[in-house]
Amino acid sequence: MAKLDPSTPKFRYTLLVLNCLLTFGSYYCFDMPANLEQHIKDQVISGFTDDVNTYYNYFYLVYSWCNMIMSLCAGVMVDRLGNEKSMYLFVTFCIVGSAVYALGAALVDSDPMLRYIIMFAGRFIFGLGGGPITIVQNAFTAIHFNGHELAMAFGCTLTVSRVGSVVNFNVTPSLYDLFYDNVSEDYALAITLAVGSFLTCFSLIAAYYLARMDNYAQQTSQGAYRPDGSGGSFKTKKVALKDVKEFPALYWVLAITISIFYSIIFPFMADSSSFLQEDKFGLDDKSASFRASLVYMCSMVVSPFLGAFVDWIGRRTNIAFLGTSLTLPVFLLLADTSYDPIYAMLMLGISYSVCAAALWPSVQLLVPLHTVGTANGVATSVQMLGIGICNILVGYLRDQTSFVTTMMFFFSLGCGCVATVLLMYLLDHDKKMHLGKRDTENVGGEGALDPLLAKGQKEELV
Repeated sequence: MAKLDPSTPKFRYTLLVLNCLLTFGSYYCFDMPANLEQHIKDQVISGFTDDVNTYYNYFYLVYSWCNMIMSLCAGVMVDRLGNEKSMYLFVTFCIVGSAVYALGAALVDSDPMLRYIIMFAGRFIFGLGGGPITIVQNAFTAIHFNGHELAMAFGCTLTVSRVGSVVNFNVTPSLYDLFYDNVSEDYALAITLAVGSFLTCFSLIAAYYLARMDNYAQQTSQGAYRPDGSGGSFKTKKVALKDVKEFPALYWVLAITISIFYSIIFPFMADSSSFLQEDKFGLDDKSASFRASLVYMCSMVVSPFLGAFVDWIGRRTNIAFLGTSLTLPVFLLLADTSYDPIYAMLMLGISYSVCAAALWPSVQLLVPLHTVGTANGVATSVQMLGIGICNILVGYLRDQTSFVTTMMFFFSLGCGCVATVLLMYLLDHDKKMHLGKRDTENVGGEGALDPLLAKGQKEELV
């Protein structure tokens, strides 16, 4: 690969392929518990408690709150260690964390509480790398692509990452059955989890070749590292909490909206396979996992195009209102009907794709350019805090109440999300979200150095 000319499209697109593969394994592993939920409860958690849903959701709680902390720290780590060392560190966390999680499942003769503690520790370690690795991935993308190629490159990385999620939902239940029937009934769970850990090793291989290509471009001062600065390389300001005093009220309402919306999506997806195996739906584990995967499948297919459409049309508040409103019929259908949940999952997938395109890119429209890194870091922390809290509440509701009550909890979150979007509409006095543009004050100075931020084309790098 080192023989490729860093100034050519072939070099950039080869690097893009490697960059996309960087997170395939981590996204595959992230929702493995969702597709093995009943087996984890039966074989591990039920051995020491009756509150199986609460303890199961702790696996997602610890991941979310690790990300809450790391979203503030990872930017500083990348600044000090550099992209290459940070990439290796975060990928290693993913590999070790997923391996420890599988190890806990493999200790079938040990005390169930000990097995759970080991799996919990594995999930903690995995959380130290699973979120921050996307920061490095986005940094490499932004360094080597600019102009119209940047939005395309970000779309590709997001799409391939979601492929990992979709493959997991559709393959993991079958893998478990295969190992259970042909290898070992006792160790089928551990072997299935080990497959996910093995896939994260491919991320390490991709990281190695990605680093080689990036280093070659730096050493030869070609491509993104041309001395004239025209290659697309840029630096982003690290998280600084003192910047929060510059954030307007609209930003904080947007951050709360993001937190509430993702507190619907991710806690629901964590339990989605078991939710859809309710007796009234008549689905087995494979059919339920397939329907749950449609949420990510919609995002995988639609996101690259929808982001560009929202950049072009603006009206982000209106689009966010549409996306958040779609969550309401989803949970009413699941709670009150026995219709095939495939329709509800498609609606939720559209809602997820629409809100992801409308909400996150709006952050950089509302704050001064020199505070974009801090704004994204704080918004991510607020998001992860909300997700973790909802993971706990969903586990408690499932243990203490009914399926219908849990669905109505998600419905109430949807109502709250719609309300905050309406508040955003009222607070958008300068029409920044409506027009999709910054005001004159924020575009000047630093904005001229990084005009792509004003177009909403860069993902949250920190």
